[in-house]
Amino acid sequence: MRRLWTLSLLAVVAFAAVIITNVSEWGVRATASPLVKAAGSDLGNPAYNVKNVSVYWSFEDGLNVTYVEVVVPRCHRAVFNPVLIISAQALVSVKLSAEDVQGAYASQLTASIALSEATQVVVTSGVVTQPTGSPVTVDGQASFGLEVLVGSGAPLGVEVGRVITWLHFNYSSAKARQKIVWIVKTWPQPPRVVLFYDGFESGSLQDWTRTDYTYAEQKTYDVTVTENCYISGRPPTPQTITDTTRPVAGSWLAWIGFREQVYCEPRPVGSDYLRRTISIPASIDGVEVRYVNVTFWWRFLTWDSANYDYVDLYLSRGASTYYWKQGYNPNPGNAYGPFMDTGWQRNSTVFAGISGSSVTITFFLRTYGDEYYRSWLYVDEVYFVAHFDCVSSSASLGVSTAPLGGVQPSDAAQASSNDGVTERDQCAGCRG
Repeated sequence: MRRLWTLSLLAVVAFAAVIITNVSEWGVRATASPLVKAAGSDLGNPAYNVKNVSVYWSFEDGLNVTYVEVVVPRCHRAVFNPVLIISAQALVSVKLSAEDVQGAYASQLTASIALSEATQVVVTSGVVTQPTGSPVTVDGQASFGLEVLVGSGAPLGVEVGRVITWLHFNYSSAKARQKIVWIVKTWPQPPRVVLFYDGFESGSLQDWTRTDYTYAEQKTYDVTVTENCYISGRPPTPQTITDTTRPVAGSWLAWIGFREQVYCEPRPVGSDYLRRTISIPASIDGVEVRYVNVTFWWRFLTWDSANYDYVDLYLSRGASTYYWKQGYNPNPGNAYGPFMDTGWQRNSTVFAGISGSSVTITFFLRTYGDEYYRSWLYVDEVYFVAHFDCVSSSASLGVSTAPLGGVQPSDAAQASSNDGVTERDQCAGCRG
């Protein structure tokens, strides 16, 4: 009897278990999320490689977490728009809220996240200063935009910080949320973009503004030059030198002034120059341009002195000018006569505050209004490079930031025959 009762009880329990199992199986339905996220289109142009985005997903603690990982330069504001797209099956009200900011260098992170141009979350120096924004109605699609600035205190090649956020939405009277993590990293090496380059290898000075006595020359040969002008007590009497100059790179360079044994000076008085205007963009691929490194090589050969023949090397914008050399000749004052060759000299300067404008670089050779003591100038390897990193007086470029200042010289004034300099003694001869 006891055994029969036990079997009956087991049968009831077994039957009940079957009923519960069936109810559970029929009662659970898989429903697709009303919001679907996908990578946006502004993920960084590899042609410039100044910013980069990776969007990926991970299943963590029962949640599908979206990660938006960006790589940006330091000290340069970078904009990604759109960086992330959300698609809705029906009309949905959505907003983003910040939970936390994490990371060893989070204090160097400033960021703003917007949804359909409505600011949702703001982080300032690692602190959430706007935790959420107004709800945005999504009908079909909406996009997230991200603006990031990393301070100089973050090293190169590190994760600066991550912003933990939640995407809240109402759908069919139900409330739900999805997790989005925004990760910000710095580049291992500062990006650079060449804005302009001319090594004159085209054999042309096309697009340069120039005077007659300027040349693109394939300088693969030596030039023997004889100066026959002689004044009592001054060299030369006469003197011959061999110009062995070769280009810094390649086989071509720019040549200003004397060339191929032109009779004495190129002309009785001259202001010969090469000049090029360069447009500096305000931003490249959504990253602001703050610093531009201008680099070039030059070489000056002369028998004359600073009061008569000289070079001006300068960058100008409007009425402002920055001089690398002004009124320069290695023979000072009236000390003309000795032949001087500077050898190749390299100038490299980082400029701030010139983005979004046009600047003009000028290589200027002035020769005095007589036919004695010749001078000529070589130029090669002219670069304008946007530098995407923090710049200070101790920057790795080895130069300090130099704001434009001063007054641009008047070429017309410099071309006057005497320029207030006392005429020197006449040569006994000038025979070319």
